[in-house]
Amino acid sequence: MANQILVIFFMRVLITGITGFVGFHLNEFLRKKGYEIFGTTFSGKTQVSENIILCDIRDPARIKEIVLKIRPHQIYHLSALSFSPDSIKNPKMTFDINFYGTMNLMEAAREGAPDSHILFVGSADEYGEVSSRYGPVTEDCPLNPLSPYSVSKASADLLSSFYAKKYGMHIVRVRPFNHTGPGQRSEFVCSDFARQIAEIECGMRDPILSTGNLDVQRDFSDVRDMVVSYWLALEKGIPGEAYNICSEKTYSIRWILETLLKFTDRYVEIKEDSSKLRTADVTFLKGDCSKFKMITGWRPTIPFEKTLSDLLNYWRLKAEERQAEGSLQP
Repeated sequence: MANQILVIFFMRVLITGITGFVGFHLNEFLRKKGYEIFGTTFSGKTQVSENIILCDIRDPARIKEIVLKIRPHQIYHLSALSFSPDSIKNPKMTFDINFYGTMNLMEAAREGAPDSHILFVGSADEYGEVSSRYGPVTEDCPLNPLSPYSVSKASADLLSSFYAKKYGMHIVRVRPFNHTGPGQRSEFVCSDFARQIAEIECGMRDPILSTGNLDVQRDFSDVRDMVVSYWLALEKGIPGEAYNICSEKTYSIRWILETLLKFTDRYVEIKEDSSKLRTADVTFLKGDCSKFKMITGWRPTIPFEKTLSDLLNYWRLKAEERQAEGSLQP
């Protein structure tokens, strides 16, 4: 019998922003599938390695060097300045990272990995305040961004569409609605509430929980469902197309707070904090992702109550760790 040669194909994946909230979960998911993962990180505090590479996405030469070296089959572009209030304080940095960083990556891929499949991760914030006449937001709704963050994301979204059309690059665009879960930074509302409750339980703060506008309603998903959708978007999405990704369910911030409080036996006083109120906030946003579901078969699987419970347990563990270290800082 003739000798048979077994060829093992390793899918090389590059994740920009791999050490961020979503990047961590996406890395875990793809590793379980046996992919060879590389990622970029901006934080000098992160332990860099052969696979985790220090990179400022604003540096075109650096990102080009990385893409040429790795020549990835897939690229998940997660690197971004993602907290909207920060974008108001520093709109130039927001555009440098979110828009020009995307341009740098697209140029690097066009030269160094022209056949790679690229996922551009936009945001539902690109839609802004949507008129009730539209109903749940579809991909056909006009973009109406209300902050430097959402303007930068809408601009990068359109830029990605340009690269797909002009150069025939395999770029799929997604517009995820709100998502949360273990590991999310405490600047974001669900994580902020969970952190405060965990610190109250540990005696690290007085039993007073500060809030912003509790009447805002948003479409929330679990980050672990979201990263599955990102993978499916590259597996089955049509190049150049944009897809909403969402639960198609809205939750008020008040309901989220009340649900988290059901998981604790501590009395907590609720106090509005004027510094957390946003003058240009979107008050209601509900998505329609039927287009994405139809082409990929994706469905969210994790109940949102479990998402919030897991998030609270994450912050409980963090609070215990800080106590053990003797730190009372939030």
